[in-house]
Amino acid sequence: MIFRTSESLTLPKAEESFFSDLLVVGGGCSGLAAISAAADLGIENSLLLEKEERLGGRLGKSTEGISGLFSKAVQPKELLSHFSLFLENYEVPHRVGVEVEEIYLLSGKEALSIAHTQDEASAYRYLLKAKTKEGSCFFIGKALVLAVGALTPEENAAVSALIEEEKNTGSPRLFPAGQSLAPSQSIAEAVQSGGAAGRMVGEMLLKEKHKQGF
Repeated sequence: MIFRTSESLTLPKAEESFFSDLLVVGGGCSGLAAISAAADLGIENSLLLEKEERLGGRLGKSTEGISGLFSKAVQPKELLSHFSLFLENYEVPHRVGVEVEEIYLLSGKEALSIAHTQDEASAYRYLLKAKTKEGSCFFIGKALVLAVGALTPEENAAVSALIEEEKNTGSPRLFPAGQSLAPSQSIAEAVQSGGAAGRMVGEMLLKEKHKQGF
């Protein structure tokens, strides 16, 4: 995954892009927890992207019981079933087989140029270029939760630089979660980390809607 400045971006057309309030990259335990927490707060225009052909990440592979989340230990596949049922009941959009290759931080002017007919266009902050079986596509969001597992040193440095850049705006929109935040996190810690990120983003988006009178 490459993090780029928008100066190197050829802007896609609005009809070539998918717009969301919240984009969650990574459909493992922390990504599932993040988008579930946001949906539970009432965030409807969200999208979960997973590069594999099925959701779950470590939840689909581990056989060790998970403690610390409920009153008793739960099996990973049970927790995955819980998340899957939640996504189904809340009708949370998600796509598998989508590999995010490049992430761009947009300026307000660039967001307007892409969206042009979209409401609140200047609020869109991140553009993701992804690869699917059908070819390349673009996803544009107001906030981004990054839950892709442990980052390389180069990716971690790039994420840290983006977070620092966003601090200057007074409105951070990039939230690493799970092993993208701390590589040594257990499944239980990653779920808690993802849930915290999802609630933080959800509350931020709800406050913005309230200010705009929605």
